[in-house]
Amino acid sequence: MIDTDRDWRIWGETDPYYGVVSAPQFRREQVDLDAFFQTGDAYIQERLGRLERQLGMLPRRRALDFGCGVGRVALPLAGLFDEVVGLDVAPGMLKEAERLRLERGIGNAHFRQSDDRLSMAVGEFDFVHSYIVFQHIAVERGLPLIGRLLDRVAIGGMANIHVAIRRGDTPVRAAFYRARTHIPGLQRLVHRLRGKKPSEPMMQMNEYPVSAIFSMMHLRGFGQALVDVERHGRFLTMHIAALRISPTETLP
Repeated sequence: MIDTDRDWRIWGETDPYYGVVSAPQFRREQVDLDAFFQTGDAYIQERLGRLERQLGMLPRRRALDFGCGVGRVALPLAGLFDEVVGLDVAPGMLKEAERLRLERGIGNAHFRQSDDRLSMAVGEFDFVHSYIVFQHIAVERGLPLIGRLLDRVAIGGMANIHVAIRRGDTPVRAAFYRARTHIPGLQRLVHRLRGKKPSEPMMQMNEYPVSAIFSMMHLRGFGQALVDVERHGRFLTMHIAALRISPTETLP
């Protein structure tokens, strides 16, 4: 199975903007940084506006962006909250995010190395957010991470978790995808045949069971979820957002 942490470390060192938004115009050699960050600003303004209209206004003290990459969403969030913490597994992404933070004179955003215990996400947050991240993390690892993110949400705060729910593969495409993730050397050959760098990592896409996420939210005292479905090419994805209205349930 692909080591996704290793792959994202490679993306962070070689092509960090494309690693965040996989569009040709964001390749490192030609990226327009203003255009890149406009996508993040427009996204979070629209997303947070919709969430607050539907679920209620949030305290604007602390926000956590999991899988922050180079800060496409975390840096715009810093204009909306008193403090923002961005977590990512790729040191190259974090280094670039920190460079951009300093370049823009943003003093209330902090970028930290992520681990499976979320040990650098200290305290509680009014807004815990993740977008186009968990689809690249194996489900057996991602679900416990989602649970730990939900644990970081303050009472009266909100979580917005985005996952892929269907790959939209034909049986042949599904078999080919599985082969690429399990047969050593096949991915490098595929990239070579497609005119890409053989060393360029594959972006794993995983389908998540949303019932498990709803269950985790319920057990942690979240209210009714707001669900929004997005299509990314052939991939069907879902935002799941809810306010935390009571502490975690004590199970018998």
